[in-house]
Amino acid sequence: MRSIVTFFVKYPIWANAIIGTVMIVGLLSYLFGLKKSFFPERDPRNITINVVFPGASPEEVEEGVTIKIEEAIKGIVGIEEVTSVSEENSCSITVRTFGDYDLDEVTTEVKNAVDRINSFPVSAEKPVVFKEKSTSTAMFMGVKGNVSLMDLKRAAERVENDFLNSGIITQVRLSGFPELEISIEATEADLRRYGITFDALANAVRFNNRDISGGSIKTTDEEIKIRANSKEFDPSIIEEITVRANPDGTKVLLKDLADVRLKFADTPNSVYSNNERAVSVIVSKLPEEDIVKISEYVEGYVKEFN
Repeated sequence: MRSIVTFFVKYPIWANAIIGTVMIVGLLSYLFGLKKSFFPERDPRNITINVVFPGASPEEVEEGVTIKIEEAIKGIVGIEEVTSVSEENSCSITVRTFGDYDLDEVTTEVKNAVDRINSFPVSAEKPVVFKEKSTSTAMFMGVKGNVSLMDLKRAAERVENDFLNSGIITQVRLSGFPELEISIEATEADLRRYGITFDALANAVRFNNRDISGGSIKTTDEEIKIRANSKEFDPSIIEEITVRANPDGTKVLLKDLADVRLKFADTPNSVYSNNERAVSVIVSKLPEEDIVKISEYVEGYVKEFN
């Protein structure tokens, strides 16, 4: 140690050179290698369980789905708190874990516990279990104009695709519009004219617009899967479903009885900008992404888009 101190006292230029090198490397790391974020990054600790239960009231969702999930996961080691929200047509359960436990392992145990529940209502869809990502909000945008909400949604989706294809942004979320759904509206007069009940119409749609697995055929060399992919989302195709085939060979199609349309669900979800209907584009960032690069890209994109 004495010899090192003696060397730097005798040749002080080397001490200055080392200090200068450290400063230059630090400056270059700051300019080109240091990731920047608006808020401090934190480790994710939450697990979310979402279940869709079409046509159910909040009470039915609570009794038929939410309570059963809460009972199934309450004994899992590593869970600190469980909160849930039951609303019309769906529920969301948030599981907060202790920081000392591995989030992936707790997520696996929660998913296995939920999968073991076999008493969900028939109409309830399969639960979706996923762990929280460590993300933070980077940018907000609003897409607005004197056009329909459907056109605003298409424009926002184009913006979303451009962002995801940029190589800079990986997390984009759209909001400000309800979910799309296929609406089939039949009048009582049309049903009576053709002598068809509402249940018959509903069954015709249910059994003719779905994907069916027919098992498989195994040979010594291969295995052939048998599956009928008949689920459609285009109203012009769905309205061609045959509701009834008459003895004389004629058919009663769905379009003869009902109006089939693709429309937004009747749920309140809207965003306004300066009293104009808009669609929000929310850009988030991962810990390894740079908020400055994201901001510069989005600002340039907005100028070009406008």
